[in-house]
Amino acid sequence: MSEGIDALAASIHDTLRAAPTSSTRHRALHAKGTMATGRFTASGALAGLTTASHLVSGTTPATVRFSHPGGDPHVADAPPGHRGMAVHLRPPAGVHDLVGVSSPAFLVRDGRSFLELLAARAPDPATGAPDPARMLAFVEAHPESLPGVEAAMAVRTPTSYTTLAYHGLHTFFLVDGGGSRQPFRWTLQPVDGPGFLEVPPEDLDLEVELAGRLARGGAAFDLLVHLGEPDDPTDDPTAVWPERPTRVAGRLDLDMVVAEDRPVIFDPTNVPDGIALPEDDEILQLRRAVYGLSYGVRTSG
Repeated sequence: MSEGIDALAASIHDTLRAAPTSSTRHRALHAKGTMATGRFTASGALAGLTTASHLVSGTTPATVRFSHPGGDPHVADAPPGHRGMAVHLRPPAGVHDLVGVSSPAFLVRDGRSFLELLAARAPDPATGAPDPARMLAFVEAHPESLPGVEAAMAVRTPTSYTTLAYHGLHTFFLVDGGGSRQPFRWTLQPVDGPGFLEVPPEDLDLEVELAGRLARGGAAFDLLVHLGEPDDPTDDPTAVWPERPTRVAGRLDLDMVVAEDRPVIFDPTNVPDGIALPEDDEILQLRRAVYGLSYGVRTSG
């Protein structure tokens, strides 16, 4: 790594907290969100590929949080933008967090580039809005960010949090009983299909929409596991894999909206036995560290 993870994480967290919309009572990112409860039921399609029992059989309790990616806890729902979905599974042994966004690619592959991105996106004091020239210069200097930028330019306002597909972005490994490792990425695919609003109302409230939808009969996502091949990158969340063999690992059913009455971390490095982390994905390591710093601020009184 070019710099220590802890030092980079501190710089990123400090930069995020310096934003005028940031609140120490909320997450540094994904500040606005809505919690729900549900359950994950395995399909059996991953039998033989992993010793993680909850991905092979049975039903596992789940806590889910939908969110906006930014640090403003009061951001409006109507403008187009990506959304986040985090799932906390509680199998008999360990925990398993699935943390995804509706973009198919992350914007940077390392922490120093993320700091440069934050500087490029910072509002111009004269206009109160980001300077397009700075963002263009960033993309020219970081061509790996182009898939994520293109996805951001094409984004629309969803009908519901539950009408978006959410992508894990990072590569993980399924580990079988003999220690063999199968690289994979995952997608949470809405069972009812995608849905978008062409002319969203200004008072759109996705939390109210979600509560009503679940009260009327729930919503569900299929967990798709994309099985990687030897040349697929495992250390770069900006790289979009080509189409790969996919298995439906199970279904996540949502039951009801619940209050977020205590600080909770959804950490993508929280994985149980039977799943392994990549060793060389700096962004994944930084997410764990930055989330920990944010949690410390929120719980410090």
